[in-house]
Amino acid sequence: MKRRIISGISFGLFGVLIIVLFFTPLPDITVFVLSLMSVYELLKSFGVKNKALYALSLVFSAGVIAYQSYGHMLSFEIPIFPIVAAYCMLVLVIIVADFGRTTFEHAGLSLVSSFLLPSALACFLRMRNLVSEYDGVLTRGHLRYLVWFSIAGAVLADTFALFVGVKFGKKKLCPRVSPKKTVEGAIGGVVGASVVNLIALFICNAVCYKPFPIPVWIMIIVTLVIPVISMFGDLVASTIKRNYGIKDFGNLIPGHGGIMDRMDSISFVAPVVYGLMYVLMKIYA
Repeated sequence: MKRRIISGISFGLFGVLIIVLFFTPLPDITVFVLSLMSVYELLKSFGVKNKALYALSLVFSAGVIAYQSYGHMLSFEIPIFPIVAAYCMLVLVIIVADFGRTTFEHAGLSLVSSFLLPSALACFLRMRNLVSEYDGVLTRGHLRYLVWFSIAGAVLADTFALFVGVKFGKKKLCPRVSPKKTVEGAIGGVVGASVVNLIALFICNAVCYKPFPIPVWIMIIVTLVIPVISMFGDLVASTIKRNYGIKDFGNLIPGHGGIMDRMDSISFVAPVVYGLMYVLMKIYA
């Protein structure tokens, strides 16, 4: 538990640094590194052995992040569908060339991992584009709050759920998937993360020279939804690990496992927050 707490605090401090330096290259580098490491951990957990498939998946992952984050800056249109089709065909060629060791299951999991995870984490970088799109309505302070909102909604939900579950947990939430998770812990996670994020919203409105453009009552609803999405992401990751008979995706972070063990909830929360803000800004901006 001690190592888990120390690692969690270190990860949290790095998250704060990302928020403070959100409009510098640091978030870009971080998203690239964490995405590629997470995809690598997933492929390793799935039992992929083919080095060419690893390399191809990681290259495609990097391309997905680059396009999702900076594609709007290009003066020409990239033919996305032919590129994706070529990628899929190359993966299929690999399973033919490496028949007996690389299976169709490996190919499918590689395709899903290399597209979904980078796309999800790239949503953090896409949030920055909202400042220029809604210039004069959204400020950099608002966007820093959204990043905090996303990270805290995932991390704090897990943290509060852990401590409340240890102290008061009795009724199992999903025993077949994650035996240690309890209903009491889940409620504590939702309430704790929501309260902290609402406090952060009021601080954001007080510090920024203009209030956050989305009505407070809507943000209260979103604040309650995000921890639930976070817990669902954690359960999905737990399901994958149970399917493959592993405890963690890696061992890079003491007490937490691998990078993917920390990115599971965040990768579900980031696209939901970005998508909701994109839609809500169309309505209220």
